[in-house]
Amino acid sequence: MGKIAIFAEKPSQARAYAEAYKIKQKQKTFIEIEPCSTFPEGAIITWAVGHLVELKEPKEYQKEWEKWSLGSLPIIPQKNLKIKLSLKCIHNLMQ
Repeated sequence: MGKIAIFAEKPSQARAYAEAYKIKQKQKTFIEIEPCSTFPEGAIITWAVGHLVELKEPKEYQKEWEKWSLGSLPIIPQKNLKIKLSLKCIHNLMQ
């Protein structure tokens, strides 16, 4: 199956995850953990800088919210999020 990738929202969160396992190596953009009963082939823990998901822009929910007015408030979106992959997160994955 290959190694598992674990995504954290920030470096400190990744370090906290890694503390539960034996660390094989630490790099600038990821932490590799040794194979264990949880991850028989090991795992890579990486992180983004900032949130991984965010709310959509109002116009992505309803076209009429593209130019909103005081009369259209409050804007209450549906509970769906969009994935926000920063360049930093993509860079981490490529390493």
